[in-house]
Amino acid sequence: MTPEGAPAETFGLYRVAARLPKDSWGYHFTLAHPRLRLELLNRIEVAPGQLLVEVRMIGEGANEWPAASREFPSVVSVEAHPQGERNVLYRVTFAIPSIHLVTVRHRVLTRYPIIIQAGWSRFETFASASQMRAFLADLRRHVGPGEIESVRQGVGTMQGLGLTPVQDTVFREALSSGYYAVPREISLSDLADRIGRSKSTVSVTLMKIEKRLADSALQLDLTSFRLTA
Repeated sequence: MTPEGAPAETFGLYRVAARLPKDSWGYHFTLAHPRLRLELLNRIEVAPGQLLVEVRMIGEGANEWPAASREFPSVVSVEAHPQGERNVLYRVTFAIPSIHLVTVRHRVLTRYPIIIQAGWSRFETFASASQMRAFLADLRRHVGPGEIESVRQGVGTMQGLGLTPVQDTVFREALSSGYYAVPREISLSDLADRIGRSKSTVSVTLMKIEKRLADSALQLDLTSFRLTA
């Protein structure tokens, strides 16, 4: 809670560009296929140090990933679901990259899809200015170049994302309590007790929030951005 009389923390919807770690499969594979677009649609930790992602590859080279994956020791398994000659949905399990650890450390909630192209990752996140400064400093220190491509700023409210006041309150409490941390720091039951609502009500509210964020992510067109040096 902001102390009485103190200015509210300024939040913004940031569009971020970050170079992938040079030891990651995404960095080398997309550099080798510069016209290939990767859309990271979902991800989850499935074992200590391992991440499972659902990623759509679109464009020239989309079908080459299973063979190419053998060159990367960090890749554990690959499951391919072709949608067409140049459109393949993959489920890939691999060692957690340093860029993921930095986003988790700073609780940066990335909005899907995360776009990966030519060695760079681009995504949107709703965060405070101080959170973004700390995140970018850590990113540059441990991963590589990163920058903010655009920002829409406003007072600390999430209603700009299309959330209702109740959803805004629940989402803020979930974030601050570590509900979205990896590993999760609070159970749904404890979160509901903290908010003063039933577990089922909070569960439904969170699902509506996540659907709203997912729907808004579909409206992004991050490929139109020009990356500055």
